[in-house]
Amino acid sequence: MPSSGVRAVERIIVKVLIIRLSAIGDVVRTLPALSCLRRAWPDAHIDWAVEEASGEILEDQPDINGIVVFPRRRLSRIPLHPDGIPAAWRDLRAFLDTIRDARYDVVIDFQGTLKTGILSRLTRAPRRIGFGRGHAREMSQVFYTEAVALPRRKMNRVDRALAMIEGIGVDVSNPVSDIPEAPVDASYVASFLETLPRGGGDPAQPVVIFPGTSAGQAYKRYPPGHFARAADRIAEATGAPVVVAWGPGEETLAEEVIDAMETPGVMAPSLSLSQLSALIRRSLVFVSSDTGPMHMAWTVGAPVVAVLGPTDPVLNHPGGPLGTVAYRKIACSPCRNRGCIARTCLESLPPDTVARAAIEVVRRASAAGRTITSGDSGSGPGSAPARHLAIGGGDGEGGGAAPGMTPGGSGA
Repeated sequence: MPSSGVRAVERIIVKVLIIRLSAIGDVVRTLPALSCLRRAWPDAHIDWAVEEASGEILEDQPDINGIVVFPRRRLSRIPLHPDGIPAAWRDLRAFLDTIRDARYDVVIDFQGTLKTGILSRLTRAPRRIGFGRGHAREMSQVFYTEAVALPRRKMNRVDRALAMIEGIGVDVSNPVSDIPEAPVDASYVASFLETLPRGGGDPAQPVVIFPGTSAGQAYKRYPPGHFARAADRIAEATGAPVVVAWGPGEETLAEEVIDAMETPGVMAPSLSLSQLSALIRRSLVFVSSDTGPMHMAWTVGAPVVAVLGPTDPVLNHPGGPLGTVAYRKIACSPCRNRGCIARTCLESLPPDTVARAAIEVVRRASAAGRTITSGDSGSGPGSAPARHLAIGGGDGEGGGAAPGMTPGGSGA
């Protein structure tokens, strides 16, 4: 059983495993905690266990030494392709052998589910750290040697990760994060931006709209027509061209937004995560529903508007000084009703509210002197790491208002 309390770091840490398997947004929101761990343990070997879909975000992270890929994709195919069981078992066995044979001194489970709790135990590490009651899910705390009690029941995901490592004695002041940019990705995106129409705004600094979410999170999508009207207002106010980006299976959704726009919109090409990050980094403002790229946006220092409906803004507010939320509280929100058809919380959020939020963060970025220029280091424009701002929140289910939140109005 886990200890009732936690102790400060007492000895030299040699090998560390971070467990945060998915999703993209949650992996990104663990990066500030990673920066603090690296500062606390500068000579440690730090590995990260992650699923395939999110692994690309970590490939060039300077604060980790290795990535251990959990084979979720192959395992998830088993119900439809039983003949794949032997290969899936081999992949799983190889993963388990890797995390056991590494002989980690410390495992930190930032996910806190039954699956990740079991994985932490299978490492046989002498110190296994995770969330305590109220934040650990599915009784995962029973697998840890140190279950950390957090100060509030309801916390932004970034603050929650930071609070856990603070509970074991790690200094979490001034956490930073970034997604390094490869020159090849910068070049590819720059070539695309050169094709944008040269109107009154700078084509190298477009408004980027991202209307999609993963298929399982479709209930979080702001309506395409609303996105289109918001994009029109932002383009009118800024003069910038509008690029509509999309992920796997979302091309039709992006086309719906462009078709509904009055101003010309441009469809982004198919982009890898690292290429999408390069595009976001160059955006005048990035506007999206609650999705992984939204958290990528604040991490690379872009002005970002998160359009939220069923999502709790306290838990999922974008970090950094240039992040804001467009959100309209109604009686049934926040919720996790994936089968919701009405989506009243999003349908009733006026596009003008979203546009005003975007125009405001553009103004703030300009006042702060944000520039988009390529750096000599190859890390790309806006390469200064994002500095996370504590979000806070209440203890009750209603939570507290997050800073920078733009409440929805009643008009269109």
